[in-house]
Amino acid sequence: MKILAVRLQNLNSLRGEWTIDFRLPPFDSASLFAIVGPTGAGKTTILDAICLALYHQTPRLKTSPTSNELMSRHSSECLAEVEFEVAGQGYRAFWSQRRARGQADGNLQAAKVELARLDGTILAEKTNEKLKLVTELTGLDFARFTKSMLLAQGSFAAFLNADANERAELLEELTGTDIYGRISEQVFSDAREHKSALELLQAKASATELLSAEQQQALAAELAAAQAKLSEQQQAVNQQRQLLQWRQQVTAAEQALAQSRQEAAELKAEQARQQPKLVRLSNHQPASKLAPLYQSLQQAAQRLQDLQANQQQLQQNVASGHTEQATLLWQGWQLLLAEQQSAEQQQQKLSQQQQDLQQQQRQLAATLQQQTDAHTLLKQQLARLGQGGDAATLRQQQQQQRERLYQLQQAQRLLAQQQKWQQQLTELQQQLSDKQQQLAPLAEQLTMLRSRFKSLSEQITDKKQLLAQQQLIMQLSEHRANLQPEQPCPLCGSTEHPAVSEYQQLDGSATAKQLAEKEAALSKVQTEGETARTRQAELNTAMVQLQRQATQQQAELEELQHQLQPLLLDLVAAAMPADNANLTRTLNEHYDQLQQQLTANAQQLTQLEQQQQQLQQLVSEQQQTERRQTDVAHQLALLAQQQQNLAQQQQTRSNELASWKAQWQALQHAEPKVTSPCRDLADLKSQLQQLQQQLQQLAGQQQQLQQQLQQATAGQQQATQQWQQAIAASNFNDEAAFLAALLSDAELSELSALQQHLHQAEVAINRLLTDRQQRVDELTRQQLSSESQAQLQQQLQQLEQQVQQLTEQQGRLQHQLSNDQQRRTAQQSLLAEIASAEQHLAIWQRLNSLIGSADGAKYRRFAQGLTLQQLVVLANRQLQLLHNRYQLARHPSAELELQVLDTWQADAARDTKTLSGGESFLVSLALALALSDLVSSKTSIDSLFLDEGFGTLDADTLESALAVLDQLNASGKMIGIISHVEALKQRVPVQITLEKQQGLGYSQIRISQ
Repeated sequence: MKILAVRLQNLNSLRGEWTIDFRLPPFDSASLFAIVGPTGAGKTTILDAICLALYHQTPRLKTSPTSNELMSRHSSECLAEVEFEVAGQGYRAFWSQRRARGQADGNLQAAKVELARLDGTILAEKTNEKLKLVTELTGLDFARFTKSMLLAQGSFAAFLNADANERAELLEELTGTDIYGRISEQVFSDAREHKSALELLQAKASATELLSAEQQQALAAELAAAQAKLSEQQQAVNQQRQLLQWRQQVTAAEQALAQSRQEAAELKAEQARQQPKLVRLSNHQPASKLAPLYQSLQQAAQRLQDLQANQQQLQQNVASGHTEQATLLWQGWQLLLAEQQSAEQQQQKLSQQQQDLQQQQRQLAATLQQQTDAHTLLKQQLARLGQGGDAATLRQQQQQQRERLYQLQQAQRLLAQQQKWQQQLTELQQQLSDKQQQLAPLAEQLTMLRSRFKSLSEQITDKKQLLAQQQLIMQLSEHRANLQPEQPCPLCGSTEHPAVSEYQQLDGSATAKQLAEKEAALSKVQTEGETARTRQAELNTAMVQLQRQATQQQAELEELQHQLQPLLLDLVAAAMPADNANLTRTLNEHYDQLQQQLTANAQQLTQLEQQQQQLQQLVSEQQQTERRQTDVAHQLALLAQQQQNLAQQQQTRSNELASWKAQWQALQHAEPKVTSPCRDLADLKSQLQQLQQQLQQLAGQQQQLQQQLQQATAGQQQATQQWQQAIAASNFNDEAAFLAALLSDAELSELSALQQHLHQAEVAINRLLTDRQQRVDELTRQQLSSESQAQLQQQLQQLEQQVQQLTEQQGRLQHQLSNDQQRRTAQQSLLAEIASAEQHLAIWQRLNSLIGSADGAKYRRFAQGLTLQQLVVLANRQLQLLHNRYQLARHPSAELELQVLDTWQADAARDTKTLSGGESFLVSLALALALSDLVSSKTSIDSLFLDEGFGTLDADTLESALAVLDQLNASGKMIGIISHVEALKQRVPVQITLEKQQGLGYSQIRISQ
């Protein structure tokens, strides 16, 4: 556990908010620091804030809901917050308390607490949950914390001057050796429980009662007689049931026959009600025979009517076609007139364009002559320049310089990438090493948890068996209460009751409580094991990933080196420096030189290109003039061709105009429609051709339709004659009577279904009447009994009661015989259990004689003596550095007593109370450091705070003590010292100084180096 930062507000003399971050300078480079200041300035308050944030109390004072002596005077709120690290994971512990209404005299409110990860994940917000979780994470409760990490005032000599009992309790708190006391108590308890279990088994064996041989024979004979009588009675029951069943069948058949007769009467009534509908159905049959002739007559009349309507529509279409034909011819004639006028106008425009182009051709000839003279003059000037060959050389040099400049940029980029990747590889290797270090203690922890899980599982199994036995014994408590001295037991007949008093003392709740505790401990061990396995798997996965990343990074570095080496050899060849720093500087200098050369060449090349560009512009003007002159001559030729084509088109339009006018005049009887003229002559021709085809088709349709009209008229006359003959020969007087008798499809379907349903119902009811009458006659002829159903039912119940009595008698006899056999089998198993229990008891009694005791003192003292011996060894290592005159040793006549050996006086033994103040402080400091190391075997202690004692040391001893603390600092521990000693202030450069403010009673914090 390592303290990372502490923040406090309004605690004692430190009013306001103060923060000390041990991750920032100067603490990040020097972990040994001193907390200095005058008395009462608030030095110890910094340590109080750490305890308050973690455990809600301090070594000097405890907070409560109604009292808070830590809050600064005239303040309404206070807080303490600590950021700490455990096993590489950062956490933040917070505690605060305020007064009501924000007033200094307000009532204290409940404290607010919180434990969270540094990433913001909240772990606990309730007091008890937070304290429990802090202890689980750090492995330190408040007592262990104040004796291993934070050694407060008055706590240095607590262990040295404590008596044996106090020292034993302190060792248990710090090292967890209280488990040995619990083991001693558990051994004593388990031995007693095994003895009780054996006595219980013996009592159960002696209380087992068995039947004699005569009793077994008598019960077997009685059972056989009961079984024979039961068989006879069951046969009588079966016969009675058959008679009752026959009587029930007769009654049911008679009831069914009466119901069928009732249903037949109801069907006849229904047939009478539906007779009018059935008459309509019979009238429909002759009408349906005439229906096809009537339908043919109607269809012939409708066809004739449709053909007459089609003839009228066709005549209208022919007249409309002639009108549209005249309209198209008129539009074509108008369009040709408009085109002829437009062609004449176009001919005039072409003549004007020809005159304009001839004028433009003469002007271009004059301009071209002027440009030819100017071109000749420019060529002479360019020849005098003579710079053509130098421009090509400059361009080649410039291209080479650009390529070399690009190579330099590539080398610089690859070199920077190489440095970055090399740093990443170093970081990956360091992370892999850290993961390996974190993985080692997890394996040891899992081994210990597996052993603990196995032990607890065995103990839980034993507790469950003992609890079941106790509960079985306690069930007989009522019978034991009735036992009287020297009176026979009603179960076994014995007059002695030796186990009554012991069984009365049995308490199943104690065993149940022990079982619950064991199960809770097992659940906790299982949870810790799962957490450890999860962490182990995470570390293994992280290590594999880091190894893969490191391998990939190494391969990328090698590939980058292969790319970089040819570039460097080509650029700096023999002058290539050995280190990357000089290499980078050389590349930068070479880059600047190339950049300057490239700039000079670019300026010279620009001047030459400007002169050549001026000449090219003059040449381009001359070429444009020549092209314009050619274009004008080409346009004149095109105009001549267009004039010739236009004259031919005018002649063609004149011929077409005469043809369209003649066709229109031939159709003057059809007036054209008033529409806008069409602008496309080809479209008019296409429409006119389609219209002529349609008119021809209409003429053919007229002829065909005339034939169909003649056929339809003849068909109508024939259908009328056939219908009149058929109606005269039928029972119907006229067409109206025929239509009234004819039914619709829905009515026909409904009446046909009704007729079929009534017929089927009549057939079914008649068949059912016959079947039921036969069933009644058949059952009546059997005549099995003349008694009624009630009489037969009563007789059956009497017989069944007799069978039930015989069955119960048989079961009772079988149960007695079966129980006797089970008791005999259980007795044999019980005797085997007794033998096994005697063997187990012998083992537990032997173990109890060695380490067992009711209060656990026997084994606890032995384990505490071993722990004290280890503590003495660790303390003597510190004393060898602090003050090599004294060594600690265990008292030869007392297990937990200490004495001091004076090495300057031939290892003379002295009582610890004979030491001077400075010597007592050094020995206590050595014990404190040893206790810190002893606790760190389970919890890593990376921060240590010492509050007092250095003022009793002389200069040499103080220097030795500080040297020891420097060694601890070098090992990675952060050490804070509270002291008034000036030599210590000079010796420790990093200081947290508390300065009193004059006359205010408050202090302020200043950090210096």
